[in-house]
Amino acid sequence: MQHGLQLYNFREELKQDFKGTLKEIAKLGFDGVEFANNYGGIEPEELAAFLRELKLECAGTMFPKEMLCEMDSPAWEMAKALNAPAATFSYTTNLPDSWRTLLEMCQMAGKNAAAHGTVFSYHNHWQEFSRLEDGEYVMTRVLAQTDPVQVFIEPDVCWLTRSGVDPVAYIHRYASRIKQIHLKDLRIPEERETMTALGKGCVDLAGCIAAAKETPCQWLIYEQDHSEDHFADAAESLAFLKKF
Repeated sequence: MQHGLQLYNFREELKQDFKGTLKEIAKLGFDGVEFANNYGGIEPEELAAFLRELKLECAGTMFPKEMLCEMDSPAWEMAKALNAPAATFSYTTNLPDSWRTLLEMCQMAGKNAAAHGTVFSYHNHWQEFSRLEDGEYVMTRVLAQTDPVQVFIEPDVCWLTRSGVDPVAYIHRYASRIKQIHLKDLRIPEERETMTALGKGCVDLAGCIAAAKETPCQWLIYEQDHSEDHFADAAESLAFLKKF
């Protein structure tokens, strides 16, 4: 299992100097990076070559949801060139009321991904664990009504914890549909501004990592939305990951 870094952590730095920031990130020692909608305006093959130069693999590709619902979207060429384990989007609009729209988009993205020789992987936040009228979680309903060969879940253990869902049990439940797991930590579940380096918060990361090792998961991906020092927290988080 490999260690990846979610590039959303460095979103502002990448806007200023995309290649230069990637070069500095490569020095941290992660196995790969997961892109978060920003590809630096670089053509797919050029970006793939740049990653090889940096000795980084692609841990994932995230795109706006509309792009993955288009069969001819350039997103598929990018995902293929980078040899991404999956193409991913997230959706948080007006849930649970719009859950059928989310379901339809996941079904469409899954079919498109299959046609392009890859899979679609959905990244959750906490809104997907609001309940429908019958008491079932939105995410449970969506996964139940999508093709498990085409539609995967990229569980974010921090948002599962915030939702009151046991992330360890969740990883076990959907083991066959997981290629990547987002590991993030925070001190107070209801306050996203309290995100911290891995191992310094309240999320059961040790349990999640142990559970992940019992699944076909390929990537453990560190993410930290808020940080006063992105590079220092990333280095500390990688050191934590390497303990397991």
